[in-house]
This record gives sequence, C-alpha cells and structure tokens, in this order.
Amino acid sequence: MDAERLWAVWPRELPAPVVLKETDSTNRVAKELARAGAPHGTAVIAARQTAGRGRRGRTFFSPEGGIYLSVILRFSLEPEQWGLITPMAAVAVCETIERLCGVTCGVKWVNDILLKGKKLCGILAEGEGEAVVLGAGINYRAPQGGFPPEIRDIACALYPSEGGSVSEERLAAGLVSALAREGERLPDPAFLERYREKSVFLGNSVTVYPTGSEPYPAEAVRIDDAGRLIVRKEDGSLAVLDSGEVSVRKKGEGET
Repeated sequence: MDAERLWAVWPRELPAPVVLKETDSTNRVAKELARAGAPHGTAVIAARQTAGRGRRGRTFFSPEGGIYLSVILRFSLEPEQWGLITPMAAVAVCETIERLCGVTCGVKWVNDILLKGKKLCGILAEGEGEAVVLGAGINYRAPQGGFPPEIRDIACALYPSEGGSVSEERLAAGLVSALAREGERLPDPAFLERYREKSVFLGNSVTVYPTGSEPYPAEAVRIDDAGRLIVRKEDGSLAVLDSGEVSVRKKGEGET
C-alpha cells in the first residue's frame, strides 16, 4: 500500500487516512483514534497485520498482499439496531468489490464475503464509546507460498501474486468511501434487500453452531429487518439468530 498513490485517489470529503506498512491490528489503532475524538470516516489502512482478529476472538490471517482497513463510524443507534451494522458493511464491501473489480460476490451471514464459494473478506464491528469501528480484511493478492493448509480450501484472493487491473489503493479508497456513506444512512434498513439478494444460503440446509450450545441442522429461511437470520429446525419450529456460526450444506456438496 503506497501512501502517495492512495492519497491521489482518496475522496476529499473524508478525513485523511492513517496508512501503515504493518500493525498488530487496524481495529486497535482505530479504536485509539476513536477514543481521541477522530471524526466519522477516519480510516486506518495497513498492508499487513501481525495480530489480526476475527469474530469471537479468533485470529485473522493477515499476510502481506491483503488490504486491512478499519473505519470509524459515528451515528446514533438504539441497542436493538446494532445488528444492522455488520450486514450494512457486508453490502458496502461486496458491492464495491463487484463495481471496481468486475466480479460477482456473495455474502455468508453475517460477516463473510465469498468469491466462487470461498472466503474473500471478513468483517469485524466493534463498539468504542459512541463510535463503531468497522474492520475489513480483503485478500487482494494471493500470499507468497499460497494460503496455509488449514484455510487453503476455503479462502481465495482477488488476484494472483502479481496483482490485478484495479490497484489496492483504489480499492481501499472505494471501500472506505462506501462504508462511510452507507454508515451515515443507518438505521435505515433499505440496504437489507440487497443483503438478502447477496446471501448465498437462504433456502439451503445449514448447520447452526450457536454460542455455548450444541450444533443442530436447520433450513435458512430468511433475514429479518433487524439483520437476524431465521432458521427452521427439524421439528418445524423457528429460531432467530443474532449471533453464532452457520455452515451451508448444499445438496451434493460439503459445508462452507
């Protein structure tokens, strides 16, 4: 990530970004800036993370070749509306990648962007006082030596190791702009229709891994207006999910 090339394509309505060659976590840096009063749309962008984090405290593989960014969003939401934040970010990221890179992406509830059935990007939203820090890690180029064996079958990159026609600077600028813009529209849930259209699992059989409970099979039925996933259990009852993990099982295929 070249700071001068990034600034050349940066939207001037946004605060100047913080560009780092390496950091432990862009979300951590952005949270510090949020505590210091940084305005809406302030972004931290790094070429590599040494301690990237995913949902539920997991590590997030963050080698050189990815785009790792965090954006500070400031808005007024009621507690029951916070579930809209990550789906909003998923739509903004998905549509930006499609528009700039000419690919077709899907969304796996609640925070994964998929390309050809494999994970291209993960999203993490964290509260910091009256602000929200939205982190996104995009596999822009395939890492040197390829992905580690444990994620090789489920992860992908936009481009091979030499990169592609859309520069990482242009893509990063577009992503931050979209996240800031869409964030300003919350709590308007209009984006949820686009989220539903991008969802890869509605109507499919899934395995639900609820937090602190045993997994169970179900059918993904719909996404409600709060961004929650509604599933139908084998006994016909409906469950409303606002957290946990879901694996998709299509006929004749394994879980994703």
